Amino acid sequence: MRASAGSSVLNITDRESAVLNFLVQGLTNKEIGRELGISDHTVRDHISSMLKKTNTSSRVELAVKNSTTKGTR
Repeated sequence: MRASAGSSVLNITDRESAVLNFLVQGLTNKEIGRELGISDHTVRDHISSMLKKTNTSSRVELAVKNSTTKGTR
């Protein structure tokens, strides 16, 4: 999947961006999976990929990085 303009600052794919949008709302992997029609294991893989791409080590740090880069889009 190609990255959208909105996700280009973090260099993540459209699907990862969709996962991130639910993650910042506080949803669990299982809840995110239900919303997107994917397994919670796939959600975990997307989050793991985003953590590597953004050089972050936790969901909270990823959410904070997302909120601080929104102004630079």
